[in-house]
Amino acid sequence: MSFQQLFPLTDSIWICFMVLTLVLFVPILCKRLRFPQIAGLIVTGVLIGPGILNIIHITPEIQFFSRMGLLFIMFFAGLGIDLEEMKRNKVWGVLFGVLTFTVPWVLCYLSCTWLLELPAHTSAILACIMGSHTLISYPIISRYGLSRRKSVTVSVAGALVAILLALVVYAVMMSTNGNADFNPFWFIIKIIVYITAVILIYPRMARGFFHKVTNSFSHFLFVMILLALSCGLAQMIGLDSIVGAFLAGIVLNRYIPKSSPLMNRLDFVGNTLFVPLFLLGTGLMIDLNGMTGNWLFLSVFTTLFIIGTIGKWFAALATQKANGFTRNDRRVIFGLSASHAAGALAIAMGAYDGGLMDNTTLSATVLIVLFSCILSNIITEKAADVLHQDELSDTGSESRLMVMLTGSNTLQALMDTAITLYDKNSPELVGLYVTINGEHAPKYMQDGKGRLEEASRIAASADVPFIAHNRLGNNIIDSILHASNEFCADRILMGLPLRHNINLPYLDNIISPLNDGFHGQIVLQRFVTPINTIRRIVVLVPGPVIQDEAFEKCMESIYRITMAIGCATEFYGKDQPISAVRGTGLNFSSGRVTYNEVSETADMHWVISGLKEDHLLMIVGPRDSETHAGRSFRHLYERIHMPESDFSTMLLFPETKNVKGKEEATLRTERDFLKMLRM
Repeated sequence: MSFQQLFPLTDSIWICFMVLTLVLFVPILCKRLRFPQIAGLIVTGVLIGPGILNIIHITPEIQFFSRMGLLFIMFFAGLGIDLEEMKRNKVWGVLFGVLTFTVPWVLCYLSCTWLLELPAHTSAILACIMGSHTLISYPIISRYGLSRRKSVTVSVAGALVAILLALVVYAVMMSTNGNADFNPFWFIIKIIVYITAVILIYPRMARGFFHKVTNSFSHFLFVMILLALSCGLAQMIGLDSIVGAFLAGIVLNRYIPKSSPLMNRLDFVGNTLFVPLFLLGTGLMIDLNGMTGNWLFLSVFTTLFIIGTIGKWFAALATQKANGFTRNDRRVIFGLSASHAAGALAIAMGAYDGGLMDNTTLSATVLIVLFSCILSNIITEKAADVLHQDELSDTGSESRLMVMLTGSNTLQALMDTAITLYDKNSPELVGLYVTINGEHAPKYMQDGKGRLEEASRIAASADVPFIAHNRLGNNIIDSILHASNEFCADRILMGLPLRHNINLPYLDNIISPLNDGFHGQIVLQRFVTPINTIRRIVVLVPGPVIQDEAFEKCMESIYRITMAIGCATEFYGKDQPISAVRGTGLNFSSGRVTYNEVSETADMHWVISGLKEDHLLMIVGPRDSETHAGRSFRHLYERIHMPESDFSTMLLFPETKNVKGKEEATLRTERDFLKMLRM
C-alpha cells in the first residue's frame, strides 16, 4: 500500500492516535533540542499538514479541540493576572493596549497603501491583524510563575484593549463595504451591556454555587459552563469568543485560587489536551503549496511581518522606559504582544468571506501567524527563564509545613489552607493524624487512615507532594511535637473547634502548651464558609511586636492567604504594629489593603462585632501570654467564641527562638539517657 493510499488519515481513531502521539513526544523532543515547545507544535502541524506531508486531514473534531485550546489560553490569561495590580496599572494597561495597536496599525496601513498599493479597506483590515495580538506564549509565563509580575499584567490588559480596538475597526470596515445594517454605535452599546452583565452576574453565581456545592468535580463543570456561556454571548453581539473567554477568566479570578485542586484540574485539561491541539491545528491551516514564487505573496508577508513586528517592539520599548522595567521585562512585553493567532485568523477569514481579501493576502496572513508565534515563544521563553532565575535567587530557605488533621468536616478547609501556604520550593507537605492510646485506639487509627487517604487525594489533585503520618500517642501535644521533630517541620497548621467549643480550657490546654513546646510558626483556623467565598479579611495585631524574621514570615503567610482569596484586607493595631506590617514590604496585592490604627483592645472588639459569615478574622497572637499583648489576645480570644460570633477565624503565632535551646537541651538529655539504657 502506497503512502498516498494511507494518508491523509480520515478515520477519527487513527487521527486521535496520531495527534496524541505528537502531543506527547514533540514537547519531549523540543526540550532536548532546546527549542520552544509551543513553536515546535506549530511547526509539526505545518509538516504534517496539507502543504508538506499531508498526513492528517483537518476534521471538525480537530477544529473543535483547537478552538477550545485557544479559549483556554485566553481564559488562563484572565485567571492568571493580579486584579488589584491590574487596577493599579489600569492606566498603563489601557495606554499600552492603545499604543501596541495604534503604532503597528498606522505603520502597516501606510506600508500597504504606499508600498504594496493595496485598496484602503484591505490595508485597514491587514493593519488590524498586525495591530491585534493573541497571548499565544502566555502558557510559558504561567509555567515560570510570572503571571503576577507588573510587566505581564500590563501586557495582558493591553491584549484585551488591542483586540477590542481591532474588532471595532474591523467591524467599521466591513460595514462601510456594503453592509448597511451595521450600526457602530449600537455595536458599542451591546459591548458595554455584555461586559456589565458578566461582571455583575457571574460573581454572584460563582459565590452561591461554591458555597452550596462542595464537590470539586462539580466546580470544574460549573466553571466550564460559565466559560462557554461567556464565549457564546460574546459571539452573539459580534465579538470574537476569545474576548468572552478572557472576560470570564477575569471575573472568576478570585473564585479559583491559584494553588487549588480546581485550578489544577483546569490547567491539566487545558494544557495537556486543548492548548497543544490548538497549536497543531494552527500549523495544519498553513498550506505552503502555491506560496513560493508568488512575489506579491512574499512582499505582503515580508512587509507586514517586519513593519508590524517593529511597531510591537516600539510599543514595548516605550512602555518599558515609561515604567522603569528591566530589559527582560521589555522582552516579555514584546514576546507576549508579538504573536498573532486567533484574532488575526478570525479577522482574516471574515474579510476573505466579505471579499476584502484574496487568496494571496489570506495565505500571507496565515504564514504571519506561524512566524509570529515562533518569534513570540522564543523571545518569551528566554526572557521568562532569566526572570524566573532572578526570582529564585531571592527566595529564602526551605521550610516544611505539617497539617494536623482531625474530623472530616474540617479536612477540606485545612487542606485548602495548607495548599495555599505550601511553597513549591519546599519539601513535601506532611499530614498528621494523632490517635490517643486507649481501648478504642484501633478504630480511631482506621478512621485516621481514611482521613489521610482523603487528604492525599486532595494534595495530589493540586500537584502537591504529600506525606501521610498516622500516629499513636499518649498525649496530643507530645505527639505533635515529636512528629514535628521527626519531619523537621517549622510550621504547624491545625483546626480550631466549632464555635461553641472554643473556650478558655482549649486555649490553656492545647494552644498555650503547643506555643511553649514548638518554636516554629503555628496557624489555627476555623472556616464557616469555603475559602474562595470569603469577601472581607480583617487582621488584628494586638500589642507591640518585634519586627524580625519571624514576624515577616508570619506576614508572608497572611500575604499568601490574601493573595489566594483576593478580597479586601484590613489591618488593625497600634501605630507600632501597623508600622511593622508596612515595614515588611508586602503589598498584599490580591486585595484592597487598608491600615487602621486603634488604641485599645476595646476598639478591636468593636471591629469584631461588625464581622459577618463571609468574613475572615485573622489575629496575630503573641507567644508570651504573660505580657500586655498576651492579655489583650486572651480578651480577643474570649470574644470570638461568643454566641453571635459566626465567622471564619484564623490565629497565627510567629515562630520564636526562645524555646529552641530548651528543646535541644531536652532532646540531648533524652538521647543521653537512651544511650545509658543501651549500655
